Amino acid sequence: MSYRRRHVKTKIYKLRKSGKPIIKKPVFGIAVLFLIVVFAFFYAVIFFPYFQVKNIITLGSEKTQDKDIQELVYSQISQKIISAGNWKLESKSIFLVSSKNLNKEILNKFPIIKNVKINKRLPQTLELEITEREPLGLFCNSKDECFLIDQSGIIFESSLKISNNMFVIRKLADSKQVFVGERVVAENIMAIISKIENGLKNNFQINIEEVLVSNPLRLDVKTDEKWQIYFDLSPDSDINMQIAKMNILLRDEILEKDRKNIKYIDLRFKDKAYYK
Repeated sequence: MSYRRRHVKTKIYKLRKSGKPIIKKPVFGIAVLFLIVVFAFFYAVIFFPYFQVKNIITLGSEKTQDKDIQELVYSQISQKIISAGNWKLESKSIFLVSSKNLNKEILNKFPIIKNVKINKRLPQTLELEITEREPLGLFCNSKDECFLIDQSGIIFESSLKISNNMFVIRKLADSKQVFVGERVVAENIMAIISKIENGLKNNFQINIEEVLVSNPLRLDVKTDEKWQIYFDLSPDSDINMQIAKMNILLRDEILEKDRKNIKYIDLRFKDKAYYK
C-alpha cells in the first residue's frame, strides 16, 4: 500500500472517530431552542387566555341594539383551529380577528349601518365605531311598500306609513321586488334630488312632496304646493344650469302669491324654461 493511500485512510478514520452525535452538536441545540420559541409564540398568539377577546364595545349606534351587534361579533370571532369529528379546538384570539370579514358581516346583517370601523384594543377588547344611515326620504314601489332611503340611494328600513316630514321617491313602471340593503336609486340621482330639495327649502320655503324617476333621462318633482318641476337627466344636460333657471324663475318672475296658480315648470330645454 502506497504512502498516499495510507495517509488518506488515516485522515478519514480520524474524521469518523472525531465526529459527534447530532444531538450533541451546537446547531441541534439552536434548532430546538428556535422550535420552542416558535411554539411559544404560536401558543401566545392563538391560545393564551390573556389575548382572547372578552370585551366588545360599540360606539355611535342609536337605532341598532348594541347586544345584537355584540352577539353577531361573538359568533364571528371564534376561529376553528383543529377539528376531528365532534371534537374541535377553537380560539378567539384578538390577533386572528379579521376586521375586513367582520365589517362585511355587520354591514350585511344590519343595513341601517352605513359604516363600521373596528379597532383592536389589546389585549382583549374590540371597539366598534358605528355610523348609521340617515334617511333622505321614503322610497315606495308600485305596491306601495315603503322604505327609508339614504343619500346614497340604499333602502335600509321598512316604513308602514308615509311621514309628513319626508318626501316620497318613486320609479315609473318599476314592479320588481326590492330588498332592504339594496341600492334602488343611483347615487348621482340622489345627489341631484338632495340639491333640488335644499334649494327649494332654503331659498323659497318650498318642500318636496314626491319625486318621480320616470327613466334615466327625466326627473319630475312635485312640491307641497301641488305644482311640478321637470328636469332633464340626460348625460349631456347641465343640472346646475337647470337649478339656476329654476331659482331665477321663482325669485324674479313667479312670485310667491302667484305660485298657487301654476301647474308646472319645465326646465328640460337648454336655453329656455317654461311654466304654465
